[in-house]
Amino acid sequence: MEFSVAHNRKYSKEHVWYQEKDERLVIGISDFLAEDLGEILRVILRQAENEIDADESMFSLWTADEKLVFPSPFSGMIDEVNGEVEISPDLVNDSPYDLGWIMILNPHELDMENLLDADEYVEYLAEL
Repeated sequence: MEFSVAHNRKYSKEHVWYQEKDERLVIGISDFLAEDLGEILRVILRQAENEIDADESMFSLWTADEKLVFPSPFSGMIDEVNGEVEISPDLVNDSPYDLGWIMILNPHELDMENLLDADEYVEYLAEL
């Protein structure tokens, strides 16, 4: 399996990336997960302008075989969602670090200590 890892982001062990921009977080899934899942058939997004609690579902992805739900490591306000991925879920597969971003979160507290940097994420993937 071939995949890339973007170096200007942090990653969770659930293969979600977080990129800090102006004290907000742009969020998407890693290329590894996109490749591992295969074709993503549907992306279910939360509504923008809604509060989200830590461990509450941020979004879900459906494939032919499964539905995956991704909990938020942060509480905050969902500032924006990428409605394009609901219309064309293949964007998440084809461009996970660019056009296939999923949402923008304005966290109440930004503590990214539990997330992995790109090198740590690559090491984590090697252990799988």
